[in-house]
Amino acid sequence: MSSPNDPADAVNIEELKEIMDDDMELIRECFTEFVKDWPLLYVQIKGAVMEKDGQILDETAHKLKGTLKYLAAEDAANAALMMESAGRDNDFQEIDTKLDTLKNECQKVIEYIRGFTP
Repeated sequence: MSSPNDPADAVNIEELKEIMDDDMELIRECFTEFVKDWPLLYVQIKGAVMEKDGQILDETAHKLKGTLKYLAAEDAANAALMMESAGRDNDFQEIDTKLDTLKNECQKVIEYIRGFTP
């Protein structure tokens, strides 16, 4: 059994294989793109939080959410959805906690990716 911080649960590999039609090369490419894109997306989301810019937060978190759903990273996608909703509603209460959750969940996805062997 894994712990809540265990990256082994970050990606539902069976769902991901189904989404990507068992194309392991495509999975590796998508993983590589996520690892490359994540730092900039996080900086944009954090900047939107600091500036209390709901529109940028909504748009950037929405893009991230779509990527995470495509990668079958449900917990991280849900964290991105919370950020997206906060941006759409201009609700910055508890935003730091939501941002920390997003960062932690995406870090687990990255750890999963780094340890991924098909």
